[in-house]
This record gives sequence, C-alpha cells and structure tokens, in this order.
Amino acid sequence: MKLKIIACKFLIIILIIVSFSSLMSCGESDKVQSQGVKQQELERYPLSVYVAGEKPAQQDEVCKVISEKTRDTLNIDLTINYIPWGDYIDQMRLKSISGEEYDICLNFASQLASSIARKQCIPLNGLIDQYGEDLKKQIPPDLWDSVTVNGQIYGVPSVYARAGMGRSILIRKDLREKYNLPKVENQSTLENYLETISKNEKDMIPILADSLGIIANDKDFLGHEVYIFGNDALGYMYIDIDSGKYKVENYFKTSVFKRIWKENIKAYEKGWFEKDILSDTSRDYKFVTGQAAAMAGDLYNIVERQNQLSKNVPEGRIELAIFNKEGKWINLTPVNNYAMLSSNGKHPERAIMFLNWLRQSQENYDMLMLGIEGKTYNLVGEEVQVPDGINPVDRYNPTPWFTMHFPYLRTWTSDPEEYKNALDFWKELKPETSPLASFAFSCDNVKAESLAVQRLVEETGRPLNTGIISSEAEYQKFLEELDKAGIEKIIEDTQKQIDKHLRNK
Repeated sequence: MKLKIIACKFLIIILIIVSFSSLMSCGESDKVQSQGVKQQELERYPLSVYVAGEKPAQQDEVCKVISEKTRDTLNIDLTINYIPWGDYIDQMRLKSISGEEYDICLNFASQLASSIARKQCIPLNGLIDQYGEDLKKQIPPDLWDSVTVNGQIYGVPSVYARAGMGRSILIRKDLREKYNLPKVENQSTLENYLETISKNEKDMIPILADSLGIIANDKDFLGHEVYIFGNDALGYMYIDIDSGKYKVENYFKTSVFKRIWKENIKAYEKGWFEKDILSDTSRDYKFVTGQAAAMAGDLYNIVERQNQLSKNVPEGRIELAIFNKEGKWINLTPVNNYAMLSSNGKHPERAIMFLNWLRQSQENYDMLMLGIEGKTYNLVGEEVQVPDGINPVDRYNPTPWFTMHFPYLRTWTSDPEEYKNALDFWKELKPETSPLASFAFSCDNVKAESLAVQRLVEETGRPLNTGIISSEAEYQKFLEELDKAGIEKIIEDTQKQIDKHLRNK
C-alpha cells in the first residue's frame, strides 16, 4: 500500500514538473515568436536591393559593415545594386519577367498600378504586422494609404517633402548670372533663359525635359501642378483639382494639355529641347558634364548633381528654379517613392526586417545613408562633415529614395547653400492635401483597354506631348484612336473608383 502511495506521489510530482516545463516552454516560445523569426532559425541570407543612380565607391564596404553589425539580429549579406536612372524602370521590368531573384527595389508612385498588374510585387500586410513594428510607428497612415490597393499594402513608403516637386527645375546659376538674367520663377523668365542659352551657347542643349509642363504652376495658369495619372510615361486621365468636382477627363482633350502642347511645340521648333528627346537615356550625364543648361529636377537632386558637375565644369553652379513660391501648394500624392518587395524574393520576411531595422533609430539610418563614422563621415553637431583628405564631391552618397526618412535627414557642412535654402523652404511649407492624395488607380477591370491606350500614348501621345507632332490633323486622329481603344470605358471605371475612394474618405 505504501509503495502505491509513494508511486502515486512520484507520478504527481513528475506530472507537475512536466506541466510546469511545458508552460515555461510555451511562454518562452511565445516571447520569441512575438519578436518575429526565432534567432536560432535565421540562416545567413544574401539580401539584394536594386536602386537607381551611380554606385558610390564605398557602397560595398558599407554593406559589409552593416551585415557584420546586424549578424545577430538580421543575419544578412547585404548587396545594393545600382542601375542608371535612364535605364532603371525598363531594367527592373526585365528582371522581374526573367525571374531574377532579388528582394527589394526602389519603385515610384506612378509605377504602382502597373507593378501590381505585372505581378512584380507582393502584398505586405501580414509581413508588416509581424516584422514591421517600427515601420508602422514611423510612417504616417496617409502614406500607407498611397501604396494600398483593394486593402493590400504593396510597398514601404519613403517619408519626405513631396508637395510641388514638379514645380521646380535645375538650372545653371553661373550661366544665368553670366548673361545677367533674372531668377527663373515663371513662364516668361524660363523662356527668356532658354532662348538666351539657345542663341549664345550654340553647343549646349537649353533644357533636358520631355515637356515644359512646369508652366502650369505659373500664377497666370493653374498656379499648381497638373493632376494626371493612368500611365507610367505620361498620364492620360486628368482631374481639375480646383473645381472640387473630381470629374475624370481625357487629359489630351483638355485646354490644359492644349496650352502645354503649344508651348512644347515652340520649345521643340526653337531647339530648346534636344532632337532625340524620346530616345535619350543619358540626361543626367549630359547635364553634369556641362552639355545642358537646365533639366527636370527638384530639391533632392541639387547636391548629387552639383558634386558631379563640379568634377567636370569647376565653375558650374546649380540652383533650383521654383515656380510661384507664393501660390497654392498641394500634396497630390502622399508618397513619391517606396520600397517594393519583389515577387521573386525568397525570404520576404527578411526584407521587411531589414527595412524595419532602418527606421528603428537614427544610428541605423546613418549606418546606411552616411556610412562608416570616422571614415566616410564625421558628426559636427547635427550636421555631417566629410573627413579630412576626402574631396566633398567624392563623398559617400548612396541613393536614398527607397527608404528616405525626413526625420532622420542630415545636411552636410559641404552642401551648397542653394540646397540648404531649398530644404528650409520645404520644411517650412504647409501644403494642403488633396482627398485624391491617397487614391491608387487600378486597371484590373479594364486591362485590355488600358494596354491598348498605353500603347497609343507611348507611340503617339509622347511625341505629341513633346511637340514633335504639331499637326492638328494628327492630334485629332490620335483622339479618335484613343476612343476606339476604349479610353472612355477606362474613364468610366476610374470615375467609379474615385467616387468610392471619396465616399470612404
């Protein structure tokens, strides 16, 4: 009897120990799981990122340092690959089609719908919920809205000033001052500058651009940017923001297009545009080597292009020509660029973990954007200084657009005053935000029509828009072809999307 009692007591003790161990084990497991992937399960992974731009000489070394410093948390071998701006979009499409394995790439708001349609990217809702705690804290809701289609998030937005980025261009300040010209800030001063360059600098392209659409920002025109969308290269749908009616129209039929078209015809015929305007993929190179007097650009292009220009044209100075500073400023899209996760990536959870790590702290962000302290940069208060012995034009300068974060942005002591002044202007700007800012166009219901219209826009719309086609008869024929291709069906479907979006807002 005693033996049975002892055996029972022993069995009870064993059961209690096993149960307690199980509870402890479950608790520890839950704790680990709540932090994401178990650290012991993180195998070394080669994380590949694609961005546009020119690769800094120090990029591989910086990636190696990041990989080593995050070995216990991310366990990645980071590689950041660069493709020239002019080739970037086409090359990334080809990589997706060919099935090339990469994880993250820079993408643009204008590319969102087509990237989803081509299945270049994956939805991120679950991944962000599990591995993106800091991303959710750091990125405002309206930015997430802009990369969300039918409830699915398709990118991790960058956070930086975005209002009116299309109402400025880069011009050669030294040339403007050489000919004693006023600052470029409206249509007349722009035309004066371009015509002066055309007459006096015979071997120079006055402006590298597809259009002088910037004139829409003139206070005597719209006074702000044109809201067009629907195509990667050139939008074909238009909404008159000022009317407040949010009616979708065929952009090519509007008086806005016609006025810009006439201006572009003049620019092309006067030689302000380059003759190979539609095929040129080397505009950055032409500008920074002194072959052009102006090009499309914004606040974020000044420093990089000034550094490159200084190498080739020591006396060359860049300034940002901003149209109608005192006019209306509107956030038409809450995000310009974002990080897209490739549908060909093997471990999307690791990609989100890396993007989350970048937003966790100033220190992490600096590690990617500034490099190695004491070697590629030194801190001087809140600014950054190039270390002794390094020419500022050769400093580490990576492409930031896939993950740029305004709260962490630092200026360099060597940055030109033109950049610092422009940055201060945008930091102090208080733009209004359009209800359409978070609208994301989807062509799911009109795929065939969308493809047909996009083909026409590429084949005829672009040469028309640039001023190469100037015939009224050809213009009318183009409008007829758009109708046959189904543009009205697209507009009807898009209007329903707009109406639904506004009701939900």
